[in-house]
This record gives sequence, structure tokens and C-alpha cells, in this order.
Amino acid sequence: MSLKNHTSNSSDWLTTDRARHLATFAAGVLAMLIHENFRYGLELPGRQGLTLMAILVFVRCSGGYGYTGTLAGLGAFSGALLFRDNPMAAMIVLSQGILLDVAHQWFKKPLLGLWLMPLAAGLVHMIKPVIKFGWMASVGPTDGAFRHGLAYPFLTHFCFGLIGGLVGYLAWRAWQRQRNS
Repeated sequence: MSLKNHTSNSSDWLTTDRARHLATFAAGVLAMLIHENFRYGLELPGRQGLTLMAILVFVRCSGGYGYTGTLAGLGAFSGALLFRDNPMAAMIVLSQGILLDVAHQWFKKPLLGLWLMPLAAGLVHMIKPVIKFGWMASVGPTDGAFRHGLAYPFLTHFCFGLIGGLVGYLAWRAWQRQRNS
């Protein structure tokens, strides 16, 4: 038996389901790690959606499983609990992963197309002000998230999520083209 039969190509590790699942989970943890360590100087609600949605959309589009976004969301959920000790942030990012899976399944239908994923990312990122508004309505104001009114955080979360989703989608398309050439 030759050594060549026992060594694998460096790209073969991604061909196993276990490795793909681990990479997807790790991408979610990475998304939350970036979210916590790279703070933009902008003081606009939803600004972190640029990187978060870019990573989640790229992973969701590149994953071959119907639960890829949820798995990445679980990674981000774990990262939020580990890096932030914030259960609300953990639930929000898990919800975003689940909703991206739903949108991905819906947009894969023949008449729609995955090019609508950036729009879905914008809508999915709006789940954060929805959850915060619901929380604040039930327990009272806890922070200044809605100090500029209700529409402002929804609009900024949508815009940042849309742009992040577009970046993630375009990165996935470029990766697809490179793989196919």
C-alpha cells in the first residue's frame, strides 16, 4: 500500500458531513466573535448586520443542507453566550439563522431565485428590533433602542442587513464561479 493512498487532498476534509457541519457551526461562532470585537464607529442601530448577515448568507447559500442557517445560528448562539453572556442576543441570532433557512427554501422555488436572498437578509435582520420592541413592551424600556422612534431602527436594521446579505450573496456567487471554472 502506498503512502499516496493514505494521504488526502487538503480540500478533501470539507467533503465529509461532519467537517461541513463543524465548519458551518464555526462560521456562526466566527460571526459572533467578529460582531463582538469589531465595533464600527457608526452609532446606527443594526450596523453589525453588515458582517453578521454577510457571513450567514454566504454560509446559508453555500450549505447543502436545509438546516445550514440554523446550524450557523446555533454557532452564533453559542458564541453570543460565550462572548457576551447575553441570552437575548443568542436567541436573536438563532432566530435569524432559522429565518434564513426558511427564506432560502422559499427562494429556491423556480420562479423566485436565490438573488432575493439579500432582501431576505434585510428582513431577517429586522427581527432584532421586533424582539427588542416586544421585550420592552412587556417589561418596560431598558435602553435607548427606540429613542428616535419606531421606524428608524427597523429601517436601519433592514438597510444594514440588506447590504450585508448582498455582500454575502455576491461572495457566494464569486465562490461558485471559481469552483466551476
